[in-house]
Amino acid sequence: MPRISAYHRPLAVAEALALLRRPAVRSVVMGGGTSVVPDHVDVATEVIDLQALGFGSISLTNSLMLGATATLHSVFTSALVPGVLREAARREQPSTLRTLATVGGTIVAGGAESEFLATLLAFDAQVSFVNRSGTHERSLDDVLADPSVVHGAIIMSVSLDPTGVAVAARTGRTPMDTPIVAVVGRARADGSRVYAASGVASSAVVVTDPSHVVPPGDFRGSVEYRTALAVELFGRVAEALAVRA
Repeated sequence: MPRISAYHRPLAVAEALALLRRPAVRSVVMGGGTSVVPDHVDVATEVIDLQALGFGSISLTNSLMLGATATLHSVFTSALVPGVLREAARREQPSTLRTLATVGGTIVAGGAESEFLATLLAFDAQVSFVNRSGTHERSLDDVLADPSVVHGAIIMSVSLDPTGVAVAARTGRTPMDTPIVAVVGRARADGSRVYAASGVASSAVVVTDPSHVVPPGDFRGSVEYRTALAVELFGRVAEALAVRA
């Protein structure tokens, strides 16, 4: 079992960063707490809980902003969120965890089969985070490709473009199972299109040619099977967008 040696609930971002930067202390940032497991269970770890920092809101101005500690359940139930993204949030976790799991925590986890992350990518998500050098914004695509971008940082929010038309398709062992492969496509307001997929790489990725993906094979699907699914689902999504956009 992990050894949690101390628990902190900072009231300000500066306080949270100061706790995170202590050189002699092993710390882990906690959003909802569904995946706080230290890398080495034999090392005592201090938890820095972000729940009191006010990052739990969902708002819509020119873009849709999802706070880092907004739960997947709040995304699912928000009328401000596009339907495809709401459905992806609902499918990401069972109901017992959806009220705890957070947007920021899901990004940090970077699940290879996360349809929610693939959907965020399709909506051109940008991640805002703060570290010792200040506040920064990077594309979610960059963060998933190189998680060290947010190492030692605190994710504050994710902004995305809610306009356009989005379509998702997936294949799983059962209708409610985590998809083996999922593809999400979106026709932007300017007429361009973006596609993203889960289950075809080490994390969700933007896809331009599904036949060129190199998915990891496992007991749920071989490399060949996942590639074939990606091609098929990409085609279905592209066809649906052609009709609806």
